[in-house]
Amino acid sequence: MKKKKDSVPFSLLDVTTEQFAVFRENHETDNYEFDIELNTTVQISSEQQIVGMLTKFSFSQSTGIVLVLECGCHFGLDEDYWNENIKNGILNLDKGLLTHFLILTVGTSRGVLHTKKPKWLDNMILPTLNVTSVIKEDMTFDITSEETDEEE
Repeated sequence: MKKKKDSVPFSLLDVTTEQFAVFRENHETDNYEFDIELNTTVQISSEQQIVGMLTKFSFSQSTGIVLVLECGCHFGLDEDYWNENIKNGILNLDKGLLTHFLILTVGTSRGVLHTKKPKWLDNMILPTLNVTSVIKEDMTFDITSEETDEEE
């Protein structure tokens, strides 16, 4: 199989559930609407050439947080691509690639929520989200330090 000129070779290496917590005391039984907050973090392991995209969702109602879910997808980048994007010890990752990783991680989070949520939250779902504006620009990482991460 030939590599396309514009393709960025990567592979999904791991999926992690960093945090899953429910707070039944904050759940409004007859209310099926939740405010959803999304936080993202990008982590880099320069030694293993891995990019971790983590999403943290907080589902709240007027009484407080009902559920917190933090998931990560960890992507291995092709060695050539990794090396081509390093200058003076700084790794530059393209906004488009990171947005693609975020889309994959949000979808993975949706599946984790579906399988882990308790029966009393049966109506809770992570809706489709337009995350294309979350990552506003390319990100840079100093890979001379052990591990780095950046939040959006």
